[in-house]
Amino acid sequence: MKQILLFFGLLLPICTFSQFKESFSGTEITSSNPWEGNVDMFTINSSGQLEFVSPLGEAGEASLYIPISYSGDMMSWKIDVSLGFKATNANNARINVYMDDDILYYIQIGNNTNQISLYTKEGAKSAKLCIKGRESLTVGKFTSVRLTLKDGKCWTLYTQTSGESSYHEEGSYTMKHIPVQPKAQMQILCRYIKSRISDFYFDNIEVSEGIAESSPGESSEAELVNVKQLNSYELQFVFSSPVDISKAFCTIDNLGDAIHISYGKDQSIVNVRFSNRLENETDYYLEWNNLFDLKSGIRIDLALEIYFDNESENPENPIEIAELDAEPGELIFNELLPNPYTGGSEYIELYNRSRRRLSLNGLAIAIRKPDGSLNTHYPLSGIDTVIEEGAYVLLSKDIEGVKPFYFISSPDVLYELKLPVLANTSATLVLFREIDEVVIDEVSYSSKWHIASIKDQKGVALERIDPNALTQEMSNWTSATAIAGYGTPGYQNSQYKKENNPTTHIEPPVLAPDGLYYIRYQLTHSNYHCRAYIYDLNGRRITEIANHQLMGLEGELVWNGKGSDGIHLLTGLYIIYIELYNYNNGQRIRYKKPFLIQ
Repeated sequence: MKQILLFFGLLLPICTFSQFKESFSGTEITSSNPWEGNVDMFTINSSGQLEFVSPLGEAGEASLYIPISYSGDMMSWKIDVSLGFKATNANNARINVYMDDDILYYIQIGNNTNQISLYTKEGAKSAKLCIKGRESLTVGKFTSVRLTLKDGKCWTLYTQTSGESSYHEEGSYTMKHIPVQPKAQMQILCRYIKSRISDFYFDNIEVSEGIAESSPGESSEAELVNVKQLNSYELQFVFSSPVDISKAFCTIDNLGDAIHISYGKDQSIVNVRFSNRLENETDYYLEWNNLFDLKSGIRIDLALEIYFDNESENPENPIEIAELDAEPGELIFNELLPNPYTGGSEYIELYNRSRRRLSLNGLAIAIRKPDGSLNTHYPLSGIDTVIEEGAYVLLSKDIEGVKPFYFISSPDVLYELKLPVLANTSATLVLFREIDEVVIDEVSYSSKWHIASIKDQKGVALERIDPNALTQEMSNWTSATAIAGYGTPGYQNSQYKKENNPTTHIEPPVLAPDGLYYIRYQLTHSNYHCRAYIYDLNGRRITEIANHQLMGLEGELVWNGKGSDGIHLLTGLYIIYIELYNYNNGQRIRYKKPFLIQ
């Protein structure tokens, strides 16, 4: 039965508390809010905008201010501005957003290059540029300006002109945490020169504690686009853009708060794990709190109703469940590289030997310490891919430290993530469920498991021979073959033993379209070494194909059709001689047959 997850939800971009809004819809400047300052020098024009016109022949400043308070954590300021003149460094507007006895932070609207930027000024010192905005933003057009303050120390400035569909991030600036003031001011300051008349326009002002909701037309806010059930305890949320989960918590009625929230393969994917099982055919109500759009800082309050059902008929927004948790023995350690080549990287290969699709979410890898406890946990939750029956997963701290050294059959099964350091000589590696530390598979490997003939183990992987045999059987592990390049990351092992391996079989050389001869073979046991030669009918050795080469259980030897002198052999009959010998059981196999070179 295919299981379906239905979700019905609403994204609520709700701000915590708006201190005040001002759209200048009244007849007087003080109609909606108690503005103070040079009130008599400002007017509300016919378009419902705050307007200031400077007197000709005079230079100076005119300002309005409004009392506000600071949360000391999350704040947001919004204002629409326009200048009816080409601004200069002395003829512009400022929005003072933070003022105390020593420190001033302000947005400057206009300068010699018509930028909107953030400055700070401390005491009698010169002003310092914190965020430098784009040029040509202020002449003859309204620009919506938004400034956010996160964690009491990180400023981010955004602008959106009338011709833009969304806000543009001008930049960010991080400072030391500013002191909290119960009462303060927001100030609109117009600075003018005497050589011209200057028109200043302001509208749609809002100051909020917390990160204010997005403006109409803003597209930078992350939206929920998908929900998946990864296993019996985990859900995955897919957003349209990266989100900030540093302060977030997720709650399901009757289950409580999530015990673990982490990113998936990027910051737009969030995995959430609960301590209790999510039951089938059950309605749940889920809430997110303190979740923010990572770029804009907009708070996203998310409420969902979710329902798990079997074979729902044409459901709205159906999401297939990846699968249930892996049970012990279903995912196994299949190949290990503890001792990589110089410049290479260690790797761990897992194999799904179950008969169902599995997820790695909720699983972790760790080294077992001598006292039996587990060392640092390395979660695999960042891998949100479903592992099909009979499929492989290759894990490495540096995939680029694997690719140059081995043949890569399926690049899409290679994953880069943090992993424990594998000792070259021996260690106990554990794959387990994080929530209850139930062991899925465990192996205490040793460098002594390599074939005795492998003198230099650097770059030689340990392969599991029979995936269905016991993990901890020393006889079930051996060195990857030379033919396979001493490693098979992400695909079937070179020493893989089938359930019903045929008897030993060696085929004569076959000429392929690429001009090479291929000698196919199948063996009943691993750890055979091979010598292979070509002779003419007079018994003279013409060339050597293999000398002391470690073989897999099946594969092929490759010969270029040339003699030891590098010249292609002439048409005629030749003899191939192959000798196989096994260090483990002392068995020898000899193969000698004539074949034709055309």
